[in-house]
Amino acid sequence: MTWLSAVPAITIAVLVLLLPGALLAWGLRARGFALFALAPVMSVSLIAVAAVAGPVLGYSWSIVPVAVLAGLATAMAWAARKVLARTWPDETGRRRFDRRFYSAVAGVALGALIIGARLLFVFGSPDSISQTFDNIFHLNAIQYIYQTGQASSLTIGGMTGIPFYPAAWHAFAALVGQLSGASIPVAVNAANLAIGALVWPLGCVYFCQQVFGQKMHAALLTGVLSAGFGAFPILMVDFGVLYPNLLSIALLPGVLALGVQTLGLSKVPDFSRPVTGMALILAVPGISIAHPSTTMAFLVFLLPALCYLYIRAARRWRASWPASRRPFLLWTLLLLAGATVFTVLWDVLRPPADAAFWPPIHSYRRAIFEILTSSPMARPPAVLLTAFLVVGLVVLARRRKTWWILGLFAVASILFILVSGFHPGDLRNFATGTWYNDSFRLAALLPAATLLPAAAGAIWLWEWCRRCLWRPLRAKLIDAGTPAARRRTAASAAGFSVIALTVIALLAQSGSMDYSAGRARINYQLRPDSQLLTADERAILGDLDRIVPPDSIIAANPWNGSALAYALADRKTLQLHVLSPISADDAIIYSGLRDANTNPAVCPAVRNLNVRYVLDFGTEEVNDGSHPTPGLMNLEAAGVVTLVEQRGDAALYRLTACR
Repeated sequence: MTWLSAVPAITIAVLVLLLPGALLAWGLRARGFALFALAPVMSVSLIAVAAVAGPVLGYSWSIVPVAVLAGLATAMAWAARKVLARTWPDETGRRRFDRRFYSAVAGVALGALIIGARLLFVFGSPDSISQTFDNIFHLNAIQYIYQTGQASSLTIGGMTGIPFYPAAWHAFAALVGQLSGASIPVAVNAANLAIGALVWPLGCVYFCQQVFGQKMHAALLTGVLSAGFGAFPILMVDFGVLYPNLLSIALLPGVLALGVQTLGLSKVPDFSRPVTGMALILAVPGISIAHPSTTMAFLVFLLPALCYLYIRAARRWRASWPASRRPFLLWTLLLLAGATVFTVLWDVLRPPADAAFWPPIHSYRRAIFEILTSSPMARPPAVLLTAFLVVGLVVLARRRKTWWILGLFAVASILFILVSGFHPGDLRNFATGTWYNDSFRLAALLPAATLLPAAAGAIWLWEWCRRCLWRPLRAKLIDAGTPAARRRTAASAAGFSVIALTVIALLAQSGSMDYSAGRARINYQLRPDSQLLTADERAILGDLDRIVPPDSIIAANPWNGSALAYALADRKTLQLHVLSPISADDAIIYSGLRDANTNPAVCPAVRNLNVRYVLDFGTEEVNDGSHPTPGLMNLEAAGVVTLVEQRGDAALYRLTACR
C-alpha cells in the first residue's frame, strides 16, 4: 500500500482536527493565527465531550454529534462573549491575516514538513502497525467503538473490564476510519500523522507567540525547533505505544498558551481576560479526556507563573498596605483554596499504586545531562538544541519578567530527575506516580517545557547576528551601491535568512532525532521475527474475514498477537486484550481444549462461547511474556481440529470436536 492511497484518510484527519474547533474558536472571536492554533484544542474537546455524552443520550458514535455540539457550543460562546464584551471590550480579537499570520503559518509548515517526513519514515507503510504491547488495546478499542457505537471513556474500558479509560484519541481515530473508509491501521497512522505533524507545531508556535510576541523570525525558528525533539512526538509512537499521551501532549502547548493569556502574561493576547478564561475552560475537557496526567502537567507547569504573579502583586500591595489588605487576603485565600484543590486532584488523578511499578533508569546526574542536551532515555545529544537552551536560560535569567519560564523548565526537569534518577520511595511516588513512575512519559513532556528556553536562545542569537553582523555590512553595501545594488542586497538578506534557517533545520535533525526515528521504525516493520505479529501471522489474519463466520469466536492466546484478529479482521477471540477478564469457560478452554474428546467440561464451555476456530501463533509473546495456554497446543495430534490454513509456523484450525 502506498502513502498516496492514504491521502484521503490523512486529509480527513486534518479536517476533523480543524473544522469543529475552528468554528468554536470563531465563536469566541479568535481571528488570524489564533483561529487555527486553537482549532485542534477545541476540536478534541468537542470530540471528547460528544463521545462521553453518547451512552447518556443514546446516539451512536459518528461525526454528527460532534457537528451538532460544535454548533451549539459556538452559539453559546458567541452569546457569552457578547455579554462579556459589554464590561470587558475585546479589541485584541480584531487581529487579522497579515505578515505575522503568514510567518506563523510558515513556521508551522516547516515543523509539519519535517515531523511529517519523520513519521512517514517511522511508519514505513500506511497500513503498518506498532509491534508493541499497548497496541493490542488501541487497535481493538477502535473496532470496539465500531461494534458498540460508543466511544465514551466510561464504556470503552468495558473491553478490558475497567470503569474509565481516556478515550479521546480512540474516538478521533474512529472518526477518521468511519469518514474515510480506511482500515483501522491506516486510520490510526493517519490520525497520528495529523496529531504529530499538525497539532504539535501549531501549539508550539502559538505558545511562543504569546510569550515572546509575533516576530516573524521567532515563528519560523519555533516551527523548526518543534521538529527537533527526539522525545516528542516520536517517542510516543515508539514506546508503549502511548497514543493517548501523544494526543494530550500535542495539545499541551496550545492549552499552556491559553493559560498564559488567562494569567495576563501574554505579550499579544487574543481575547479579554474573561473570554480567555472561558476558552481555557472549553479546552480542559479535551486534554483531560485525552489523558488526565497531561492536565496535571499543565497545572504544575503553570504553578511557577502563578507564584511569580502572586509575589509581584504582594510587593505592590506592601507599597500601599492600608488599601491593599483586602485584595491581599482575598488572593491569599484563593491561592490556598487552589492549592487544596490541586493537592486533591494530584492524589485522585493517578493510577493504582500497583500500576506505577516502573523503576528508575539511571542516576540523577545522567538525568540532568539528558535534560540539558535534549536527549532523554539514552538518546544521543541534540547539540544545536543544547546550545540554544543554554543561551536561552542565560537570557531568561537576566530578565526578571521571564523568571517564571525558568520555573516551568525547572518543574519539568525536577519531575524527570525524580522519576529516572531517584530510588523508589514516598517522594518519588508522590511526585511522579501520576505518570505511573514512568520515565518515558515524563521524558515526552520535557519538550513542552524546553521549548520556551530553547526558542529564547535561538531568537536572541538570530537577532544578535542580524544586529551585529548583517546590519553593519548591509549599511556599507547600501551606502556604496546603486538602487539596483540595494535591491540585490535586500534579496541577499532574504537568501541568507533562508540559508540560515535551512542550516538550523538540518542541524536540529542530527543526533537525537536521527536515532529516535531509526529506533521507532523498527517497531513498525513487519518481519518474520516481529514480536507482536509476524508476516505469516498477519497474512492469516488478513484471510479470516472470508473464512471465519462473523458470529464465530476464535480460541487464541492474546499474548502472541492473535487477539488482533478483532481489529484487523473483525473477528472476536476469547480475550480482546491481554488484560481482559477471563471467565470460567475461558479458563476451561485455555487449559483443556485439546482434551475435548475426553474431558466432559470442555464441550459445554465451547458451546457457551460459540468457539469454532483456533489460531495457533506459537508460544512467543509480546514483551517476552510467558502465559502458556496448554489447552491450545498440539490440537491436531489430539484429533479435535482440522487445519484450514497455514503460513509458516502460524496456523488456523477449525474445531471439529464438540459437534
